[in-house]
Amino acid sequence: MLLTEEPRYWFCPDVRGNLSLPETERLSVEIIRPAAFQSKEFVSVQSTREFYKSDQPLDENGNPREVKKFKSVTTELKVNADYILRECVGKIKNLSVKGADGKEREIKSGSELADCRAYGVSEIVSAICNEVRSDVPTDAKKKTLE
Repeated sequence: MLLTEEPRYWFCPDVRGNLSLPETERLSVEIIRPAAFQSKEFVSVQSTREFYKSDQPLDENGNPREVKKFKSVTTELKVNADYILRECVGKIKNLSVKGADGKEREIKSGSELADCRAYGVSEIVSAICNEVRSDVPTDAKKKTLE
């Protein structure tokens, strides 16, 4: 078995018309491919079950009874975006934020993006997290690796 390794590469997220911009103006994010052991930090899963009151096989007197099914089951997948942005994102190009004071500042790293409070940042963060968590290169990426 032969796997392909690419420790760092540039990623242009498909958000807010980014890919239609000239290449020199596109938001570009340096992805630092995570080591295998890091992937366990990316996602946590929490499941909860809610039962009917009569969910136990015995009643209060110890007599057997028919158990009803679950009332509900929920599963929540939580992506650790903070960890991903701080550990798996290097430099960022062409991303600026205009503050409440009217001043513009550049976001130049994953850590700065993690601390950013600007509107619209969620879509960018989601695209980056999906890219980092992905374990299969896209068709475009496969062409650059060949």
